[in-house]
Amino acid sequence: MKNSSARLDLRLDPAIKELAMRAADLMGSQSLSAFVTAAIREKSSRIIEEAEIIRLTNDSFDAFVAACESPQKPNDALLAAQRRRKQRIESGDIRHRIIEQESP
Repeated sequence: MKNSSARLDLRLDPAIKELAMRAADLMGSQSLSAFVTAAIREKSSRIIEEAEIIRLTNDSFDAFVAACESPQKPNDALLAAQRRRKQRIESGDIRHRIIEQESP
């Protein structure tokens, strides 16, 4: 199996490059490229995690579960939105997608 890689070409302010080189040396990185790759991986993972994971306190989670288990009746605004959506589906403005659930 062949190991493939992609290039990332960018221009840096010389001071930023010096900063990265100094950090790479302090971290014991084999190269500036290895340090930058690790930094991109770490920062990217952190940003994605922050965007996709919701963290709640125990009390907030309990309140969320309680709200899901005893939903309130839809208000007038929600009912109106549902009617508008139904009209758009019937007029062909949007297509209704049916998601079939697989049976166990």
